Amino acid sequence: MAQTRLAWPTLAIFALPALVSAITHGPIAGILPALYAQRFSIDLALVGTVLLTARIFDAVTDPLIGYLSDRTQSRFGRRKPWVVTGAGIVVFAIFFLFRPGDNAGAAYFLIFSLLIYLGWTVMEIPYASWALELSRSTKERARINASRTFFLFIGGLLFTLSPLLLPNENGTIALFMEGNDFFTNIMTSNTRMTFDVLSALAFAVIILVPVATALAVTLVPTGDVIMTKEKPRLTELWASLRDNPPFKAFLMAYLFIGVASGVSGVVSFMYIDSYLTIGDRYTQLFGPAIVVGPLVVPFWGWVINRFGKYRVTAAAFTIYTAILPLPWFIAPGPEAFAPMVAYYCAITAFSPLLMIAMPTMLGDIIDYDELRTGKNRAGQYYAFLALISKTTASVGGPIALFIIGFFGYQPGAENDAEAILGLRVVANLLPALGVIPALYILWRFPITDASQQDYAARLDARMTKSTVAER
Repeated sequence: MAQTRLAWPTLAIFALPALVSAITHGPIAGILPALYAQRFSIDLALVGTVLLTARIFDAVTDPLIGYLSDRTQSRFGRRKPWVVTGAGIVVFAIFFLFRPGDNAGAAYFLIFSLLIYLGWTVMEIPYASWALELSRSTKERARINASRTFFLFIGGLLFTLSPLLLPNENGTIALFMEGNDFFTNIMTSNTRMTFDVLSALAFAVIILVPVATALAVTLVPTGDVIMTKEKPRLTELWASLRDNPPFKAFLMAYLFIGVASGVSGVVSFMYIDSYLTIGDRYTQLFGPAIVVGPLVVPFWGWVINRFGKYRVTAAAFTIYTAILPLPWFIAPGPEAFAPMVAYYCAITAFSPLLMIAMPTMLGDIIDYDELRTGKNRAGQYYAFLALISKTTASVGGPIALFIIGFFGYQPGAENDAEAILGLRVVANLLPALGVIPALYILWRFPITDASQQDYAARLDARMTKSTVAER
C-alpha cells in the first residue's frame, strides 16, 4: 500500500466533494448568524446559544459516525455508503437553511443548523478516513491532501464570486456586465452577501453535491486496510487515545487552534462590514486571497516533501500567528480595502500548508496506533479530532458573540465606541493569543518524518504477512 500512487485525474475526482463542501461551509460560521440576526431581529446572545447547541449536537454525533464507519462492511467499502448518505442530508438542509421563509426565526435556524451539521458529519468523517486508506505513504498522503486543499480553495473562490453571478434588478449579471472588462466588473460591483445570493447557491448545491459525490464513489478506489477478525470497539477508543502521546499532543494543539478559529470565524464578516465599512466589497476583499490559495498549494506540497512536514508546519504556524492581529492597525473606511486585501492574501498563503500538513500528521498518528493495537480506527480518530475541534469552535464562536454583545455591539445598528472596541479586541487579539500555546506543542511534536517511515514499513510488512496467511 505504501507504493500506491493515484493518477492526477483520480485525485481530482476524489477531491470534488471537497470543492462543494467549501461552497456549503462558506456562509455558516460568520455570514448566516449575522444575516439571521438582522432579518429576524434575533439577539446575538440567542444566536450564540443556537450555534453552541448545534455544535454540541454535532460533537456528540462525530464519534458515533466514526465508529460505525470503521465497522461497516459492504461491497462498496467502509466509507462510501456514509459519504453518499451524508451528501443527501447536506442537500436537504442547505435548501432550507439558505432560503428561510418570512416566519423563520431562532427555532428554524437551530433545526436546520442541527441538520446541516449532521449531514457534514455523516459525509466528511468517512471521507477523511477514506483519504487515509488510499495510501500509507506520507508523500502520497500529502498529494491527496494537497488535491483536496486545492479544490477547497476553488470552492471558496466560487462562493466568494457568487454575488457577481446573481442577476441584479435589471437582469444583468455583474461579472459579465457590458462595457467593462472581466476584472473591472469584479472590482467595481456590489458584492455584499445576502439571502438572495445564498438562495441561488442553494439551487447550485442541489446539482453539484450529488454529481461530485457520485463521481467520487464510482471512480475512486475504496483503499486498503488490514482486516482483522475482531472489529474496533467504541469502548476501546479512550484507552487507545490515553496511551497515544502523539495524539494527545495533536489534540492539545487543536484545542487552542479550534477556539481561536471559532472566535475569528464568527466575527470576521461583522468586522469588515460594521467596523471597516467595506462589507459591500466582500468579493473584492476575498477574491484575490482565494486565487492565491490554490496557486501556492504545489509550492507547499514541494516544501513538505523536501524539508519534512513537522518543522515546516511549526515555522509556518509561527509566522501565521504573527500576522493574525495586524488588522488592529488598519483604520476603517475605503482606504482599509487595499491593506485588508493584502492581509487576507498573506493569511491565505499559509493556509494551504496547514490544510495539507495537519491531516497528514494525523495519518502518522493513526499508523502509530495501528502498529500498537493491530486495529485500524481511522474513522474514530478523525471523529474524535472533529469532536474536539468542533467543541472548541462551538465554544469560541459563542464566546465571541457573548463578549461583543456584553460590550453592546449589534449588527446593523449604530454602535458606540465601547461596542466597537469590544469587536476589535475579539476580532484581532483573541485569535492570535489563542494560537500561541499550539506553537509550543508543534515545535516539540513527538513524531518525526523518519519515525513515520518506520511505522509505514512495519505496517506494510504486517499487511503482506496477513495476505500470505489468508492464501
